[in-house]
Amino acid sequence: MDIILHLTHDCQLNCAYCYGGPKRNSAMSWEVARRAIDLLFDQTHTEAPALISFFGGEPLMQVPLLKQCVAYAEAKEEQTAKPFRLAITTNGLSLDETIAEYLRTKNIEPTFSFDGIREAQDACRRYVNGQSSFADTKEAMDLLLRYFPAMSICAVVSPENVKYLPASIDFFLDSGVRRLLLNPNFFVSWSEAELALWRQGYEHAAERFEKEFRNGRSVHINFITLKIITHLKGGYDACDTCDFGQKEIAVAPSGNIYPCQRMVGEDTKELGWMGDVFTGLNVKTCRNLADVREVTNRECRECDFSRRCRNWCSCVNHRLTGRFDLPGSLVCYHERMAIEIADRTASRLFQDKNNTFLETFYFEKQMTPEWI
Repeated sequence: MDIILHLTHDCQLNCAYCYGGPKRNSAMSWEVARRAIDLLFDQTHTEAPALISFFGGEPLMQVPLLKQCVAYAEAKEEQTAKPFRLAITTNGLSLDETIAEYLRTKNIEPTFSFDGIREAQDACRRYVNGQSSFADTKEAMDLLLRYFPAMSICAVVSPENVKYLPASIDFFLDSGVRRLLLNPNFFVSWSEAELALWRQGYEHAAERFEKEFRNGRSVHINFITLKIITHLKGGYDACDTCDFGQKEIAVAPSGNIYPCQRMVGEDTKELGWMGDVFTGLNVKTCRNLADVREVTNRECRECDFSRRCRNWCSCVNHRLTGRFDLPGSLVCYHERMAIEIADRTASRLFQDKNNTFLETFYFEKQMTPEWI
């Protein structure tokens, strides 16, 4: 089992698309954190390292607590001989050289949240006082890339910033980013014009992807990479998909447990509550969640792309349709677009026998869920 610790509800930013609810100074206590880590080690029975992820709000606003968690997990590993890994999702605005060095020393793998060029970043990710966060975020990205050259950048693609997507992709790749995660905002209305801009942005991403490979540089742009991998594997394996609380849980600052970080939100226990760190997991609730998550509607089952479609995110599905097992039309639009563009790009590189492409995708060691 993996665990996501929401160290705080607080954040320096007021992102337009944030699913975490209103920001407030409400941090996780050490007791909650300790009990959550105990629960993780009690539930973990496999040889594969469990993953402890730090999330928020902004987790680096709680660095002392984060360090306590790491030290305690290290002690638990020594006691139990159960290995673990560490990760963090951060906006970088509390980052300095000391923290960056600590993250590297403890091998805490960062995912850095940044939407792109100034116009894209300021469209949705301003400080709570309305000021631009671009310059500070760019400085933090450059700092963290020095410590983690293979760091992933997570950029949300939303109607407010989609027209800047081509320029933002160039900005990231020209800044030395090699792993780019484009995360669509499915929870707002997209006009036909905005959908066209989205396709243009993805087409440009594919052009840059192909250019990088032709220049001998392997890059990871998630919607392209994962569709290439699913083509080679014949679809998603069970281990690739969301298991909705069966192998991963998210712990709110209060100690309440949810099947996904998206469901922590304002921590109201209205949807997806699975128990808490004080009384443990509610077995009946966990089983009920597992029973309702499989996508079974006829249209999806009969679709030619069903094995390669990322329609299995229960949180996204419920937000869009009110059902965990029914994806929304925008997810369908995105997946068809992503598969079409990725297949066309991969086909050209394969037909040209591009060495970098073949070395990246046709070695078995690369074909793991870590890519996805």
